[in-house]
Amino acid sequence: MSQLNDGNDDTRILNIVIVGTAGQGVITLKRLIEFIAAEEGYEGIFGSEMHGLAQREGAISSHCRLQKKKSENIRENIFSPTICYGDADLVIGFEPVEILRNAGQFASDKTTFVVNERTIPPILVTAGKETYPSLDEIKEMLVQYSHDPGHVASLNATELAITELDDAQKMNMIMFGFAMVTGLLDFTLETCETVVRRELRDADANMAAIRLGMERGRDVLKK
Repeated sequence: MSQLNDGNDDTRILNIVIVGTAGQGVITLKRLIEFIAAEEGYEGIFGSEMHGLAQREGAISSHCRLQKKKSENIRENIFSPTICYGDADLVIGFEPVEILRNAGQFASDKTTFVVNERTIPPILVTAGKETYPSLDEIKEMLVQYSHDPGHVASLNATELAITELDDAQKMNMIMFGFAMVTGLLDFTLETCETVVRRELRDADANMAAIRLGMERGRDVLKK
């Protein structure tokens, strides 16, 4: 996995795309990341959210743009809440096909993907009109963006949430923990816990999910 802060350049912009379906906690995670960045003193925090899909399993995507310190060169600072095509550093995918549907255009050879393996087949697949691609096929497509198999990592966060925490809704926090260990999110766990306890209900369970995601994510990245 690439490390965003290899050059210790605090003015560099981190672009994150979070995709999934309605009800999976896409917007919750996007706002949590922004709150954590604010707690850690980031000077640039921009983002956009897709609203209006009240029906569960509708496609949802969010952009989150972070900058620790503003640059003296004004052209290098954030002014737009949305990410340019091909400029995503990190894609957090709660559903595999939704990454292809709503994040592919923002990916390039600098993009790292963390993928939840649990699928939610669209209605046309359920009706037998289309075929859902295999996880291996999806990963192969993502590697074509990143040009590096090491930038595409996955685990079944939904299954972990159910079997380890008895709560499928904690999948988004497990994926956050997974994203944390890529090295792209430069947050301390202490700050994460401070914000989780202030902003979310079931703080103990959410922190357990984040730690579980970090633990299992490290195992995945070692392979």
